[in-house]
Amino acid sequence: MSDKPTEVDIDLSNIKNIDAIRKTDPGFEKDIIEPSKKKKSSRFNFVEPEMIPLPSKGLLYHGVTSDEDVLNGRIQLTPMTMKEEKTLSTTRFLKAGATTRIILDRCIQSDISAKDILLFDSNFLMFFLRKISYGDEYTFNIKCRNSICEKEFSYTLNISDLVFEELSDDFEEPIVVKLPRSKYTVKTILPRLYHTEEISQKNSNRKKTSDDEDSRLVDNLMLTTVEVLDEAGKSVNKAYWEEFFEALPSMDTALLREKSDVSTGVDKLENVVCPYCDTDYSGTIPIGPEFFRF
Repeated sequence: MSDKPTEVDIDLSNIKNIDAIRKTDPGFEKDIIEPSKKKKSSRFNFVEPEMIPLPSKGLLYHGVTSDEDVLNGRIQLTPMTMKEEKTLSTTRFLKAGATTRIILDRCIQSDISAKDILLFDSNFLMFFLRKISYGDEYTFNIKCRNSICEKEFSYTLNISDLVFEELSDDFEEPIVVKLPRSKYTVKTILPRLYHTEEISQKNSNRKKTSDDEDSRLVDNLMLTTVEVLDEAGKSVNKAYWEEFFEALPSMDTALLREKSDVSTGVDKLENVVCPYCDTDYSGTIPIGPEFFRF
């Protein structure tokens, strides 16, 4: 079995009310699956692409593009226009979990589909896109985590000051994880945008229960796993993977999380203090509707 990631078609069958959407919006599937990357000719062109460095250094894009810039760790990105702003409020894209991919597809001018972009890179690209579209300063509200205070306060950061991690030069896929308790071996890859979209669709169509978080973890492992080997090195049938992951001891699950949790760290917020009670705040930088605004 090949260890290289394979291109996956986006499955729309998990979207709620898909038949109704098809009737009222015949162009839905075309827009979701094949958003136009090339900008149509126009009398007006106010944006030019910028060459952006990729945190992944382009190490994992062999086989999905022949674009030399991307393979050398650079990608061309244009600022957002009003057309991309409309995408942010388009319900059909939000329901499909496709908004990030479609925005990047329209703004990326290099020869690569956004669905193949590593989540490792896409988080960084969204921050960079915000910077070149609306400026370096990003102001947002934070709610104090102190249960006695819980007041909201405004915080402003400069995106250019954010420090992000890069993949090491010797990073390779698949990531081979030998599990200590079960003695099985799991070969996995880093998540791409098409993975997060499929997980979003599955989760939105799943009946809400108290074990939602566990379900998303299993979904992620199912989608990013390349192969599972038993103690004797024999490949486990993919039909049994879900049962296998759900049965894993916590020690094995923790190691899988650790080995596959590769982050640029660009969206982490540290050393922020509540002005009302001096409680330290650390966490993820919020990306809400105000992210793509002045």
